[in-house]
Amino acid sequence: MYDGQDFLRDNRWCLSRRALLTGAGAVGAAGLLSACGAGDTPAGGAAATAGTVLARTGDVPVGGGTVVDGVLVVQPEAGTFTAYDATCPHQGVRVGAPRDGVITCPAHNSTFSAGDGARLGGPATRGLTEIPVRVDGTDILRA
Repeated sequence: MYDGQDFLRDNRWCLSRRALLTGAGAVGAAGLLSACGAGDTPAGGAAATAGTVLARTGDVPVGGGTVVDGVLVVQPEAGTFTAYDATCPHQGVRVGAPRDGVITCPAHNSTFSAGDGARLGGPATRGLTEIPVRVDGTDILRA
């Protein structure tokens, strides 16, 4: 009678449970490490091309902002719009919209000024990368 165990004992290509789990763990760790990066990384999240509508003026609150396709559009004071690559320069995590004039990275709490993108604190060693924008009517466009 065949109980399935003979196949496992006779098959030289069958992986042990330990080998299978070790391999799966190594693949997962490699993916995690490649996503985290190391040290300061160049900006890479903002892919919109010149002329692309990033947001409407009414969608960006005064003192706040919105993240669209890897671009953080802010309105630090009424009628003034600025945009930054929403990728934290520390390890590439996407930052959120500013609160009380401060943009914060949720991964390691690097903080940046909503007014000029300058680094305020945390492990990031530089500020956010500014993206040139222009306003055309109610559209905020990548310049």
